[in-house]
Amino acid sequence: MRTTYFNAWLDEYNDYMRLFEMFGDEEYYKEANEIIESLNAMVSRKESYRMLLCKIESNNMHKL
Repeated sequence: MRTTYFNAWLDEYNDYMRLFEMFGDEEYYKEANEIIESLNAMVSRKESYRMLLCKIESNNMHKL
């Protein structure tokens, strides 16, 4: 994934957290947490994909 994609999501996260800190509205906090959860899921899928590719490209037999 492109770094700019992650940077945009992190910028949005920071914006929501700033709004939460300024106004104390829980909706801003929930939105910020949803962004972090989405980023964590993407990173996890990317790691799983990377490990699978390493096993496919390896000359050894692997259990999946």
